[in-house]
Amino acid sequence: MQINLPIAMGISLALFAADIHMDIRPPADSEVRLEAAIHREIVAGDLAGALRDYRAIAAQAGAPRSVSARAYLRIGLCEEKLGQRKEAYDTYRRVATDYADQTEVVQFARTKLAAWSGPRNLKFEEGVAGRVPPGWFVPSLPKDADYLAELRRGEGCRSRTGCALVLVPRNVPGTTGNLMQSFSAAAYVGKTVRLRAWLRLERFFLTSAGFRIPEPEDRAQMWLNVERANRRNGFSDDMHDRPVKSADWTQCEIVGEIGEDARFINFGVMSIGGGRVWVDDVSFDVISAR
Repeated sequence: MQINLPIAMGISLALFAADIHMDIRPPADSEVRLEAAIHREIVAGDLAGALRDYRAIAAQAGAPRSVSARAYLRIGLCEEKLGQRKEAYDTYRRVATDYADQTEVVQFARTKLAAWSGPRNLKFEEGVAGRVPPGWFVPSLPKDADYLAELRRGEGCRSRTGCALVLVPRNVPGTTGNLMQSFSAAAYVGKTVRLRAWLRLERFFLTSAGFRIPEPEDRAQMWLNVERANRRNGFSDDMHDRPVKSADWTQCEIVGEIGEDARFINFGVMSIGGGRVWVDDVSFDVISAR
């Protein structure tokens, strides 16, 4: 009897795989699982759940590199949204290093990493009015919350370029709005830096329920802190002893020293109490070096 060799080999391989309980196929559902996790993140707003899904997909043996790379990229995005900026930085760096063959994903990761090289868009030149200014971000919010900050052009701003408005949504627990930046301290180690910005506090404004009644705790505060290695705190100043409570533009300044083991520099503007804080003409400069 003549045996068809290709058929015989196929049967033998199938029996071998079944005999040792081994699935030799790549996980065909990895792409589907990734899309489901993205839906969970973006549509359902479940960042923690999506993060768990992405990590499981990235760890799945035999998953295509394109899927693993995208999963790691989404991990970084979720970490960033959750305020885990240091973890996000390390994840983006892993993508750029380990997945060089995934061109589009690596390019996006490198763009994210570039944002950590120093402050960006301090004069609010970039961006679309009504949205969070590029280069800046707000800490993670409940999925149904309004934006805590938005870019403004023209009326209300001190400069002709643009400014930002920081506020506290009514459906968010607590009484603090925050607009901030975070970047690598590598270029500033051993140096003294100065953060400046013009702030004003709008306590009395029209809402859907009528004019808002100002509260005694309404205030604006600029802040800057340095994160050292092993998550230790370095220099920190949040202007708690000199908050801005005036409706007039007030120039604020923080001067601090960046330690030798500094890893990240974070700064921002807070609206505390429920008023609306306007911020314009931000600057971040090195004023001395050891």
